[in-house]
Amino acid sequence: MKKVFCMILTAALAVSIVCAKGSSDKTGGEYTFRIGTAVTTTLCAAPIYIAFENGYFEAEGLKYERINVGDGESMNLLTNGQIDGINNLVATLIQPLANGLPVKVPLAFHTGCIKVLVPIDSPISTVADLKGKKIGTASPASSPTIIAKRYLANIGYKVDGDNADVEFIYQSAAELPLLVANGVVDAIGLNDPNAQIQENTGKFRTIINTATDDYLAHEFCCVVAVRTETINTHPEESARFIRAIQKASVWVQNNPEEAARVLGEKNWIPGDITVNAQILRTYDYRASVSQAEIALDRNARDLQKIGLLDADVDVAALVRNTFVALSGVSDTAR
Repeated sequence: MKKVFCMILTAALAVSIVCAKGSSDKTGGEYTFRIGTAVTTTLCAAPIYIAFENGYFEAEGLKYERINVGDGESMNLLTNGQIDGINNLVATLIQPLANGLPVKVPLAFHTGCIKVLVPIDSPISTVADLKGKKIGTASPASSPTIIAKRYLANIGYKVDGDNADVEFIYQSAAELPLLVANGVVDAIGLNDPNAQIQENTGKFRTIINTATDDYLAHEFCCVVAVRTETINTHPEESARFIRAIQKASVWVQNNPEEAARVLGEKNWIPGDITVNAQILRTYDYRASVSQAEIALDRNARDLQKIGLLDADVDVAALVRNTFVALSGVSDTAR
């Protein structure tokens, strides 16, 4: 009898240990979620840094490691499994996704963040006036390039190939204002905060602003990309990561001045704190799950129309295979 009792007790203890290990408590388990943070930071990433500062990852019970990601490295690091999640401009994800990038998109961050500027005394006053002009951007794959091409294609202009209505000149973002000063280009495309900084010099004015223009004002430009394997094998940790970002996004939305101060004083994001606060007030940080699906679909269809996505790509399948609504994550945080 004593032997049977001991066997029952041992079995019960084993079951309790297994249940404890498999429970959804706030320990974060054994897995360490690797969060990529760009070396060259922009205000797009504000919620990630606020999540670090305000302890939202810890509050969700996420065990994590922060990994610095150099310019142009995020796709390789995601593919190679060196990071699990990172924020990214949705437009620049589309072609890599079509090429087999093994990530899912479970959340859209915010609206806004890209501008096209012209000299203050330029005769160019609308997007239509860019016909026959030269636009300076950082690279063919940069988001300002893609945004400018989407705007131009939307009004019927040819943006690539022979007899294109606009020519793009590529140079580092820091040198783009010099191209304008030297008459090499007529307009430049920049991400914030660089775009707002240039506008505040009084030498430039904005003709495209994705935060306020009707065409893209309500489209979420930035999303969270998470490795497919991570979502499949660690769905709870992935959900914790997303929920923490949602909480941080709400905080940024409600406290743009304080967010700018924290980000600046802690050297998370460079730039003048007042300028950064000014920019943050123009963004919509609702951090929506459903808007991620909409942004993927709209960007893919636009890019296909202008030749930046192969014509034979099945957009509906691409979106279906990429977007995911994680269990335990509400559509928008409150």
